[in-house]
Amino acid sequence: MDLTGHSTDFTVDMSFPEAMRRFVAHAQRRWPRLRLSGEPSARAADWRLPEPDDDFSGIVTFSSGPEMEDFWEENGYALDASGQGPYAVFYRRRPGPLHATTISGVETDDPDIGVAVEGTGILMAAYYSVSLLTPEDPATDPFSAGVVRDFVESFGA
Repeated sequence: MDLTGHSTDFTVDMSFPEAMRRFVAHAQRRWPRLRLSGEPSARAADWRLPEPDDDFSGIVTFSSGPEMEDFWEENGYALDASGQGPYAVFYRRRPGPLHATTISGVETDDPDIGVAVEGTGILMAAYYSVSLLTPEDPATDPFSAGVVRDFVESFGA
């Protein structure tokens, strides 16, 4: 199978497991028969992020049900006739420190915070590397853009 889908990459803080629970809740509102990693999903409140083996990244896959699982097997990460498609979150916990010298492109609800943070450095003692794989480029596809928006919003309390 050819590689399919579009990856949007993030470096996120240690709130990632709780943010993923909120992301699952978003997906359950989108698809009442949501499947996570091929299995019917539990209530979002009961769902827990699987811990990957130390040497591997974790993955959580999202689909609307058995029909989309079959579509996925044939077409990979692509849009179906309804304009929706499967997506996945790949993640790895990074226990070492991260230092970036300049933050740019800050997006926040409070413009004063955006101005204060723009151009500063960042230090994190531990973090996650995350790739959100959507069927298409979120810049051009409304469904994929909605998935990315839900992911980003999941980091709000």
